[in-house]
Amino acid sequence: MLYHSDQQLVKDENSAFQMAALSVIGDREDQQDSFGYILKQDEGLVVVCDGMGGHEGGKLASELAVQTFLSRYAENFVISNQTDFMVDVAKKTDSSIAQLKNQQGGLLKAGSTLVAILINRKKLMWCSVGDSRAYLIRDGEMVQLTQDHNYHTVLVEKLNAGLIGESDFKQEDIRGEALISFLGIGNLALIDYSENPFELMKDDKIIIMSDGLYKVVSDSEIARIVDNFSNIGEAIQALEMKAKKNAKNSNESRDNMTVALIKIK
Repeated sequence: MLYHSDQQLVKDENSAFQMAALSVIGDREDQQDSFGYILKQDEGLVVVCDGMGGHEGGKLASELAVQTFLSRYAENFVISNQTDFMVDVAKKTDSSIAQLKNQQGGLLKAGSTLVAILINRKKLMWCSVGDSRAYLIRDGEMVQLTQDHNYHTVLVEKLNAGLIGESDFKQEDIRGEALISFLGIGNLALIDYSENPFELMKDDKIIIMSDGLYKVVSDSEIARIVDNFSNIGEAIQALEMKAKKNAKNSNESRDNMTVALIKIK
């Protein structure tokens, strides 16, 4: 199932976990985020993508990414290696988006981030490209599972390695949000993924999101809100309220925001 609906809370569950998700257009004219999922008896795939490339390109790119992941998952009733499966689909999707054309026949030059999680019998695998994120929340502690593929990450690595100083870091970090990897870049090389299945426990929560949430709501605020609600649908709605409030208080223009929350049974 592929969703774009603004402010419509989506809820579903299977024998392994509950899921709730919400997409918000924010202050943008277009919704370029896409979200989709497929649940089977004791497993499921959940995908969030954030499109780039203007009104036409961003939406097409994110939709294509989500639909490709969902269709490939639906076709494969038995996946022997989840990591290979997700990496392979990411590379094929990258190629497909890179070849998208506009009405004049020229390359659309669109792109999309990706964060996908696959849960099979309480074992978690993930794959991401760009700066959409996945977190694990357990016993009140929240840990980011994915690596941001942006210039800021490169600068932090250089700073920690002693290759640049603090002043150079601050000067260059003005461009820190620039992506260094995304679907549609062509010949995708930089993909973040889990090499081995991560064993999940009862009441663990996994949250995946586009940058429209974490850029206005801090990690600590997200963890506190999610931990305060046993009902994940209410938690999602509380996150939206907090994002709206924070943006208003800081006089920020809100980007598209999509967030999905999974709770293990």
